[in-house]
Amino acid sequence: MSERTLHGTSAAPGVAAGEAIVLDGFGDAADEIAPLERRPAELKKARMALDDEIRSLERIAAALRELGRNDEAEIIETGILMAQDPGLLARLEALVMEWGRTGPAALRAAADESADVLAGLDDPMLAQRADDVRSLGRRAAAQALGTKLIPGGILIAVNLGPADIADLGLAASGAALAEGGITAHAAIVARSLGVPMVVGLGPEALRLKNGETVVLDGDLGVLVRSPSAARLAGAEEKATHRQQARELARATRDEAAVTRDGHRVVVLTNAATMAEAIEGFEQGAEGIGLLRTELPFLDATEWPSRKQQTEFLEPVLARLTGRAATIRLFDFGGDKTPPFLRGTSTRGIDLLLGNPEALRTQLSAIVDAAGGVQLRILIPMVTGPEHVRAVRGALAEILVRRPQPVVGAMIETPEAALHAGEIAKEVDFFSLGTNDLTQLVLGLDRERSKSAPVTHPDVLRLIDMTIRAAKAAAIPVDVCGEAGSDPSAMPVLVGLGVDELSVAAARVGEVRQRIRGLTLAECRAAAEAALLGKVPDAGR
Repeated sequence: MSERTLHGTSAAPGVAAGEAIVLDGFGDAADEIAPLERRPAELKKARMALDDEIRSLERIAAALRELGRNDEAEIIETGILMAQDPGLLARLEALVMEWGRTGPAALRAAADESADVLAGLDDPMLAQRADDVRSLGRRAAAQALGTKLIPGGILIAVNLGPADIADLGLAASGAALAEGGITAHAAIVARSLGVPMVVGLGPEALRLKNGETVVLDGDLGVLVRSPSAARLAGAEEKATHRQQARELARATRDEAAVTRDGHRVVVLTNAATMAEAIEGFEQGAEGIGLLRTELPFLDATEWPSRKQQTEFLEPVLARLTGRAATIRLFDFGGDKTPPFLRGTSTRGIDLLLGNPEALRTQLSAIVDAAGGVQLRILIPMVTGPEHVRAVRGALAEILVRRPQPVVGAMIETPEAALHAGEIAKEVDFFSLGTNDLTQLVLGLDRERSKSAPVTHPDVLRLIDMTIRAAKAAAIPVDVCGEAGSDPSAMPVLVGLGVDELSVAAARVGEVRQRIRGLTLAECRAAAEAALLGKVPDAGR
């Protein structure tokens, strides 16, 4: 049988091959009605499955704590409390004894009903637990059906919760979801534990059969059925290489990223959560170069409150005492528009300045949560110095005898690059957003721009202009776009004079190692060639 590729979206990088473990496939006999005489046995089976799930969660939490993953362990332990909820147990009994649902079907239905209640709450933090509850019901139902995780298996489901992914990190090797999102709790844990994950594959993913061999490519966002022998071998090789690279990154995390001729480059991690930050630090990141504050609130029905924001920020920043923490102001708009902002035509700082109370609330939350970190506030979608002055004015109102944080501007539009000299006089650092800059210069949509050629001369000339303006103002420049970890683009950026690279947590180690294999002279030569339209070859 020839290969068949299902396309989705990458939620966590990595490649894995193994047998499919289908938790949400078609034909689960969910509509079967159990006769009266069988219902007590079905209820007993459901309760035993729930008890098994509690014990399984306890084992997962204990294993995570042994690995030093206390934050993920606390997430899993919340699932134990959910499994012991009297309301859930009462609904489970009613579904079996009164409505005749089978044990597995009742477990999933009871959990789904509880999840629907949570999802409808006007509290984003509680609403986010809905997927966790659904996950609990699905896992217990799988226990009742006799479905077990196997080492090296690929879990197939409609959606998953963090317990599923934590179990994967200790047993199976990947997850493929028909639905799901890259900012879901499960995706966050997947990135933290290094579990490849693809979401949004559609209902066809649920038609897989238990035990069929598949290849999951979390880098490309695809699931391949009936993979060829060559693809299977390639997947196994990539998985082995990835694990070796991760181990090397951790072993050398205390060594600076220095080129062979002695030029030091600071490597930071991008993050949206504490889990990503921790993974970045374990691979040697020297701080956070981009904390995306909008991602936890993409389902919000109103501007997040000060309390909600500090609850998100404090656990992340608590791990960063003495390190740099670059917190980007909300970059809502475009492909990151929550329900309460649908229909808006503005984005980033323009949107915040149009909602001054929201700006003040966020600045207050950031300052409150900062603690002992080296706080850097980053302004998104800056196009002129007036944007920076407006933010500094709002910041001055809420500081009240507290230290002045460092303020930077994201240079991610041609207009910003052309005004870089003026903007540089108002800020303490620049951050190059290469994804948006490339998109806008070359006229590409955002999805294509993630892998677009930042080394195109038209893009590089604006980057070079920005770096020159920064050097003239004696301020540092970092890159926080995908180009910072691109093997061909990174040496060019270093050669142009970029001081810091902020990359995805999973790529921190490989970027640091690649820098150690370069020389600054090679990087400068590659930059000069790229500006002239020649293919860069540094580090090849």
